[in-house]
Amino acid sequence: MALTCSRPLVRPVLLSAALLAAALLVRAQTPAPAQKTTVPQRTLEVLDADHYLAKVAAEHGKPLMVTFWATWCEPCRAEYPMVNELVREYQPKGLAVFGMDCDDDAEVPLALHFLDKIQPVFPNYRKKPGKEEEFINRVDAKWSGVLPATFFYDPQGRLIGTLTGEQKREAFLSAIQATLATASRK
Repeated sequence: MALTCSRPLVRPVLLSAALLAAALLVRAQTPAPAQKTTVPQRTLEVLDADHYLAKVAAEHGKPLMVTFWATWCEPCRAEYPMVNELVREYQPKGLAVFGMDCDDDAEVPLALHFLDKIQPVFPNYRKKPGKEEEFINRVDAKWSGVLPATFFYDPQGRLIGTLTGEQKREAFLSAIQATLATASRK
């Protein structure tokens, strides 16, 4: 088992390097905005399977959504802004959220640039490279490792729903509303 994209992509190192170089060139030539309302994420804390489960447990008492993504996954990049919009709407209603970046070490600068561009309203962490099968099975034994993937937990920390592969807004709305409904049944 490995982390894969719902739409197969070729991930050549040269493409990543070219994208990074282009992003840095554009960034260097773009004047800084007058005032920024959020501080860009400068690092991504790395989590192994145990630390991931500890983050899930730390949200005990709250309905939780965790979204897994990577910059090399086109559907992830397309879906992430919509997820961020939904979090803006549903976080004030009690939904706890965090993201898990699945990029390799060499792609971390791209991931940080992506986050700086999108300005997520929720924290993001990075999956520790290696031990793919162990990590995937600890998150959900039924998960094949396909990205994007979003997991929904009830306030007791039990996994109650999963969305894998590219999804429409309606699927997220339904899953989020069902997750929030578990909080009223505590």
